[in-house]
Amino acid sequence: MNFLQSQKIFTGKYLKNLTLYVFTAMICGVLAGHYVPEESIKLGVVSRYFFMILEAFILPVIFMAIIYGICQLSEIKNAGNIVLQTILYFLTVGSIAIILGLTFGLVMQPGSDTGIDATRITTSLPKAFEIKDGSFSTVLYLNRHGIFLFLSILIGITMNFSSRKEKFLNILDHGIGIFYTVIKYLYFILPFIIFCNIAYGVAVYGINTLLPLSKVVATVYLADIVFILGILGLISYLFKFNLWKFLLDIKEEIILVITTSSSKTAFPLIFEKMESEGYSRKILRFIIPLGYNFNLAGACIYISVTCCFLIQFYNISLSFNDYVWLFVIISITSKTASGVPGSGFLALIFTLSRFGKIPLTDIALLYSVDRFMNEARSVTNFIGIAVSGAIISKINQHQKGEIPSA
Repeated sequence: MNFLQSQKIFTGKYLKNLTLYVFTAMICGVLAGHYVPEESIKLGVVSRYFFMILEAFILPVIFMAIIYGICQLSEIKNAGNIVLQTILYFLTVGSIAIILGLTFGLVMQPGSDTGIDATRITTSLPKAFEIKDGSFSTVLYLNRHGIFLFLSILIGITMNFSSRKEKFLNILDHGIGIFYTVIKYLYFILPFIIFCNIAYGVAVYGINTLLPLSKVVATVYLADIVFILGILGLISYLFKFNLWKFLLDIKEEIILVITTSSSKTAFPLIFEKMESEGYSRKILRFIIPLGYNFNLAGACIYISVTCCFLIQFYNISLSFNDYVWLFVIISITSKTASGVPGSGFLALIFTLSRFGKIPLTDIALLYSVDRFMNEARSVTNFIGIAVSGAIISKINQHQKGEIPSA
């Protein structure tokens, strides 16, 4: 047995038991946050820097995966259909998610009659969320995924016309494999990171902060559940895809996303899981990386509901045209919500600053419960991305007579 084989078995055994380690870390984190809050607050910096490091590894993987996917896609006869299907799917599902979020926000009225005295809630907003419009660093940060995406698409298209395409693909494949290995080894400290993350959240926020804003949290969760079981369930039914079985198949990855509050932590694992289930590697490497930029249903719902909360909290009267304009802005700004935990909240601030009719005065109110909504946002993003890859792969494999097990 060579080194790479033993390495794969070693990480594989650990990852199989990762769910047990994660649950243990969660329980310990809750206990630590409740009984030793002062020490637990100091642990927040650990998880924050970990996710910054993790994103530094995952962004290049997504960058390479998109290039690889575009190059591989050109070898498929119905590549044009796959591209059109992907664009249509992302636009349709994203629009439905925004409309669903606005509908739940308007019907449930989470910002009406809250009884909240903003002066009594002393939650401060971290400097990381202070957007300085016009600054070059802010523009780069908010659009980093778009920049990576544009470059990857441009390089992928260019390489299709190169005589060295195959050699380039081999290098990319090897590079992605190296990054996957590094990321997998980062998972060895993941239970400790989850412990720090949970302990910090319980110590800083706890149930006392959640109660006054429980209605907006409940609205986000309910809208996400309806989206997953209702919207994705209907889409799956139309394409004769077993959604429930699929969710059970990726339950370990879903648990990982919930506990880390980031959909990207499961990015490397979902490829292996879905490829082992018979889905097309070439299609997945095109659909899923793009999904992390364009198919963020959880972010769309979260931003829509929280905008409604603030509209009702400040008793702002908006016309139908205003809501249409808000819909357009959310369609764009939700694409910046793919990143480390908290990026969704940054996308919300970006939305409000662009919309211009909702004040940012008491935005710290929502930040105090953002951590509770982040899990729902992240897991909805992740499930939506995975399902899109499965359905589009299934459609095109069915046309070729290759039907995956789900």
